[in-house]
Amino acid sequence: MRYEAALTYIHTYWPSIIRSNLQDNETLIGLPHPYLVPAASSVSGMFQEMYYWDSFFISLGLAGTPHTQLIVDIAENFAYLVERFGLIPNGSRYYFTSRSQPPFFTRQIALALEVKRGRGDADCEAWLGRMLALAEREHDHVWLGTQQPHHRQVYRGLSRYFDINYLHILASCESGWDHSTRCDEKWLEHLPVDLNSLLFAVEQDLAAFAGQLRQSDRAAKWRASAQQRQAVVQEVMWDERAALFCDYNWRAETRNPHPSLAGFYPLFAGLATPSQAGHMVERWLGRFLQPGGLVTTLEAAPDKQWAWPNGWAPLQWIVTEGLDQYGFHAEARDVRQRWCDHCASVFDRTGAFWEKYNVVAPGETRVEDGVYGTVRGFGWSNAVFADFVRRL
Repeated sequence: MRYEAALTYIHTYWPSIIRSNLQDNETLIGLPHPYLVPAASSVSGMFQEMYYWDSFFISLGLAGTPHTQLIVDIAENFAYLVERFGLIPNGSRYYFTSRSQPPFFTRQIALALEVKRGRGDADCEAWLGRMLALAEREHDHVWLGTQQPHHRQVYRGLSRYFDINYLHILASCESGWDHSTRCDEKWLEHLPVDLNSLLFAVEQDLAAFAGQLRQSDRAAKWRASAQQRQAVVQEVMWDERAALFCDYNWRAETRNPHPSLAGFYPLFAGLATPSQAGHMVERWLGRFLQPGGLVTTLEAAPDKQWAWPNGWAPLQWIVTEGLDQYGFHAEARDVRQRWCDHCASVFDRTGAFWEKYNVVAPGETRVEDGVYGTVRGFGWSNAVFADFVRRL
């Protein structure tokens, strides 16, 4: 399938979702640098704020465009939020400071550092030192918090998604999977496999940054933290019989039986063993792989948009990165090809990219709308498509 028209749309779409808001404006938090929002919505006031994990995935599509500086700008905005609020909120609104979103700060730093080094910036080492300190602060203060306002670390050094209001539904919003068939709607009682895999990756990133700064003791500390987390995740989240990593109910001390693409995050993080990765690919990849890409869960439920039959761009990217890490390059390419063909086909019919897609029946544009509806645009769908096309 030819992708030229879709790529042209994406290229011309970026300027429509760039925002600059230097000062607080009612609930909107001022940020020192420009940023991107998920979509150029026609709904009045919608999507004027920067979102945490959306911003990382959007950044993936900016490489090689005239907007590359925005990758650095977003990292700087993340740093500013940590300095000002002690966390990177769900979005840059005051009412979002009750929670965060999946921790991609260190991966944003890595993307921005690549930009800065590529253009020969003289301050790369000093910049990395400042960002490392702030990333450590976010990790320790937010994700390892043991009491209000960040009561996330609850069981054997592992963490949960949280919201200061202690509500399951708002904790699910911090996960980004709002809303899903995962965790039986009791998110505060579960240790999510995706979160703890990401935190393992963060600790590995922190060790790598310290190593680049020639701070061997600091690097060793973070490697040890990652290894400790890996051991506990392996013990409590790996289900040998199912051959899958599972969310873990820390109150009941049982693995949640509902499979989802979150179980593939340990491959993305490099936390799984090669044998585990092989068993997962053999047993589960074919069940999640649909004509239009990877389906989010194997179950459907009313108003649950992070579930069957929907596929989401960030999850396609996470899973394919993990497959490549463990040598399953043909499988990763197959997923990318299916996803790109599906997105391009929908673009041909609708003239747009979308927040989410029905990957089970690619001939249909109908998806499970969830409680938010379906938004055209769309930042991370555009970016992942552009990134996949480069790889293909």
